[in-house]
Amino acid sequence: MKYSFVLIFSVLTFTLLSQSYDKNYFDSPVHISIRLVGNFGEIRPNHFHSGIDIKVPYSGVKLYAPADGYVSRIRKSPGGYGNALYITHPNGLMTVYGHLQKFNKRFEQYADSIQYAENKFEFTKYPDSTELKVKKGETIGYAGNTGRSYGPHLHFEIRDAEKDIPINPCYFNFDIKDNIKPKIFSLAAYAIDENGKINNSYKKQKFKVYKKGNTYYINKIIKYTGRIGFAIRANDYLNSVKNSQGIYSVKLFYDNELIYSHKLDRISFEESRYINSFIDFEERQTTNLKFQKCFIEPGNKLSVYNFNLNSGIINDPDKKLHKVRIEAADIYGNTSILYFKISGTKASGTVKNDKLLKYNEDNFIEEKDFRAYLKKGSLYTNIEQNYKVIPNTSQFYSDIHKLNSYKIPLHEKMYVAIRSNKLPKKLLGKAFIVLINKNGNKKYLGGTYINNFFVAESKAFGKFAIAVDNTPPEIIEENFNSEKDFSKMKKISFKIKDNMSGIEKYYATIDKKNIIFAYDKKNNRISYTFDNHIDYKKNHKLIITLYDKKNNKTVYETIFFK
Repeated sequence: MKYSFVLIFSVLTFTLLSQSYDKNYFDSPVHISIRLVGNFGEIRPNHFHSGIDIKVPYSGVKLYAPADGYVSRIRKSPGGYGNALYITHPNGLMTVYGHLQKFNKRFEQYADSIQYAENKFEFTKYPDSTELKVKKGETIGYAGNTGRSYGPHLHFEIRDAEKDIPINPCYFNFDIKDNIKPKIFSLAAYAIDENGKINNSYKKQKFKVYKKGNTYYINKIIKYTGRIGFAIRANDYLNSVKNSQGIYSVKLFYDNELIYSHKLDRISFEESRYINSFIDFEERQTTNLKFQKCFIEPGNKLSVYNFNLNSGIINDPDKKLHKVRIEAADIYGNTSILYFKISGTKASGTVKNDKLLKYNEDNFIEEKDFRAYLKKGSLYTNIEQNYKVIPNTSQFYSDIHKLNSYKIPLHEKMYVAIRSNKLPKKLLGKAFIVLINKNGNKKYLGGTYINNFFVAESKAFGKFAIAVDNTPPEIIEENFNSEKDFSKMKKISFKIKDNMSGIEKYYATIDKKNIIFAYDKKNNRISYTFDNHIDYKKNHKLIITLYDKKNNKTVYETIFFK
């Protein structure tokens, strides 16, 4: 067996890089015990988790600069990391703080000046190294629940500042206690060849795992024809934390020889979507179970694989009994081992399919009223092309066009085009393409009108149709009293809704002066905390103007006392 030169080089590069940093350089960003509700590399929808999530008892827990540096990026967003700070340090690393309730007073004033200059809530700014300097131990903000967060916590990252690549924070000596081994729950086996079988079935097979002492095993021999690959469902756990964590490292041995290994040391944002090949995507979509593959599909370019032979696929169908061992480990060296036996025979015959979408080629689909284009690299392996038309329903202005299934992942966006021959010309400006999910809900994809077709991009296969939105969005009062006397209130808030194309933008004025309302996208809420941008002890006129993505507009007006 021989190591791939490229893989060896990438492993050595990271080893040298990690050794060049002082593991004791950073203090903790919190002055409470570190308990993780999510670790680095944990499996998330369409991406690997790029940091660690530190549990806090409530929003408002103080956060501290773990080293000297300067704020190199500051951002407020209705989704994503919400209120976020990025601090660059002299050692070439950057620390990132996401979902903050608010920044410290100095940074909040800086953010406020940007928002009012641009007259919008969302912004990203890149201060230079002299604008917002930070001293080690300084309070930089407060943990919260802003952005795409579902409970108070600190999302904390360490990145290579020059390349903006996240590094596993657990390499640094933060006080995280872990002497618990990962748990292995089940194994999946896959026939790699189209005519291959697992235990006489063309479908993948899942096997219950048993535990004896400190090891796991499967109580039957797995028989296969052709070539075979495996995946495991496993979680890691930490001391004093109930939440499950992601597995750091997996190794696969065939008759005691290593044929596959990965470690989640660092993962660039550019390659994070390859997680949909790293896992069994179909299983995640249908059962929400996370099986990590121990083999590599040909279109998967993740750099986390530090050794593989034949992409981790076993191709030795000699009818003999062979031993397989899978080791799952956390970053602190706690390791669990699964043992089982397999026996294979050669597959007979070939399956010819002329309608394949190929991972290493551009793919064009052209039907009567439908087109699709997938550029090279959009797929992880070759798949069968499966297209059909579902007759028009009263909801849509086209037939429904089904291309493959939501169970198949796409790495790059594909272009889809639908002929608009059922759409009245007067509705052209309000029309767009939707992706209809498995529950019948419609996702707005937008669309450009070209030569009687609407063209849009989609990150997923599934059902597509043309829809129309000419209904204005809604603005709903939330915490208003009947007299609209807000003397004792600290803030006012509204629900904003749009059930078709979605919210595009909003503006607010009080007494004809621009006012910034914060936007909490997950809760469909905008709110304004009363501050020095208005005068007090008087009546005020509030106007909010709200637009959806098809330019439908709602204007809300009211008078209140504050």
